[in-house]
Amino acid sequence: MSINNEILLAYQKKLGHRIKEVRESKELSQLDVASICDYDKTTISRIENGRTNITLKTLLTLAMAMEVDVSQLFDFKD
Repeated sequence: MSINNEILLAYQKKLGHRIKEVRESKELSQLDVASICDYDKTTISRIENGRTNITLKTLLTLAMAMEVDVSQLFDFKD
């Protein structure tokens, strides 16, 4: 079974939006998170806008940087 690109993009956007919500709830800027993760600010922007399919490593790194459980990043509606 393959995943339809449209479905993948929709989930990338949902995940990115949720990451942004969590970041903002922690009163962190994109630059703050980028610095903690040793990423470029544009990488954080691309993730939050759903323009990149992130790896599990990146997901875990972001969760650790924002001091949340990775499951919180998936707390979005289908």
